Amino acid sequence: MGRTVNADMFIDIEMATEDFDSRTRSSQRQTILYLYNSAIPTEIISFQLDISEEEVENIIEEMMEEEKLSLKGASSPDASPSMDLFYLDAVVNIDLAIKHAQNSMWEALNSEPKFDISMEETEKILEKFAKSKVTLVILHIDLVDSTKLSMTLPVDRLSTIIQAFTQEMSLIIEAYGGYILKYIGDAILAFFTVNIDHAYLRMA
Repeated sequence: MGRTVNADMFIDIEMATEDFDSRTRSSQRQTILYLYNSAIPTEIISFQLDISEEEVENIIEEMMEEEKLSLKGASSPDASPSMDLFYLDAVVNIDLAIKHAQNSMWEALNSEPKFDISMEETEKILEKFAKSKVTLVILHIDLVDSTKLSMTLPVDRLSTIIQAFTQEMSLIIEAYGGYILKYIGDAILAFFTVNIDHAYLRMA
């Protein structure tokens, strides 16, 4: 005797499958965004997520367009850039720094993992200031939404990304005169010495 299958059952299964696929796509889009915002090149994102680089670039473009529309609606027409942005642009070529960081990340992720940042300079400067009152700029930097990434990427891939990220960010901090104070998981706590007599700082 044949079994009768209710058509509603097929509809429920199809809807559940579509809902699952939708959640999966949304999760993948968020993962791509987190990695991209952490200066991970599209080639690396493509490799880590096992999807084509073209698909990664398309998703990034879509999300950037959505962000532009969102910011356009939220910003006032007479808003002007802050002095902080003008000053930073004058001191650091941001685009060049980001491009260099991306290239360095790519090289680090395609080579033998290593971590050889010395804390010797940090110890020396801390000893020098041990009995002094100094003004410091504290920097806390970490991988964007690494907790969420840990739920979507295999452990070995995530650890490689974190190791490369930590290594390259440490080198950039040192290149701009900073000192590594502490490593906290995927985060870096650093500091920069400050000349409080600087005209810009007196205005701040």
